[in-house]
Amino acid sequence: MKFYRRLNAFDAVSFDLDDTLYDNWPVIARAEAALSDYLSEHCPPLAALDKATLAGFRRQARDENPAQRFDVTAMRVAQLTLAGEHVGLTAEKARAQAQAATTFFCGYRSDFTPPAQSVAYLKAWSEKLPLVAITNGNVDTDAIGLTPFFQHIFRAGEHGAAKPNPEMFDKAAQALGIAPARILHVGDHLSSDVAGARQVGMQACWIRPERQSPMMRKGRTLPDVAIDDLSELDTLIQQWHR
Repeated sequence: MKFYRRLNAFDAVSFDLDDTLYDNWPVIARAEAALSDYLSEHCPPLAALDKATLAGFRRQARDENPAQRFDVTAMRVAQLTLAGEHVGLTAEKARAQAQAATTFFCGYRSDFTPPAQSVAYLKAWSEKLPLVAITNGNVDTDAIGLTPFFQHIFRAGEHGAAKPNPEMFDKAAQALGIAPARILHVGDHLSSDVAGARQVGMQACWIRPERQSPMMRKGRTLPDVAIDDLSELDTLIQQWHR
């Protein structure tokens, strides 16, 4: 644990989800592989598209759907719809295929069990103070069993612009009825989580990957405190929650 600023007492904790409470990269990699197999069976021409082509459709989807650009589920549907039309499907069939494929992907994306330690800590903390989740992702918190621990869950797209935009942080503070300065936000990303929380006046706790220093990262955004695992966050809650 390393302090970069004097930590003040806090009354609530907000959490990022992906790569903060569980390791998300293996989950996404498995879901992407499953989606590739799904498309190979249901629409081989779509499965044959290379990554560069699909990336181009992702950019096009964002450009053509600015109101949904923060919703990763909607963006995947839009991307796959464009890709389906590219390989010769009618607009209607491309849209239907994209929706079915995205539903399949989202099922795999939320088909995992969070670490027992994370679940145990969240249960204990939720009995002591209000917890909220603020995520740019689309994990189904009901499916992975985390919903009961949070008073509110804010998702990019559905509830506002993606972090580090202040919108969801502000909404979290308003929903809790607690001043931002009395909320500790916990996350793994120096820009999305640390900078995002700091700009609205929240304190920021960075779960640092492999004991890295924020000075090693582009932007050098300093958290209030850096920790290596949730056991250290438990110590902070024991000492600074009032």
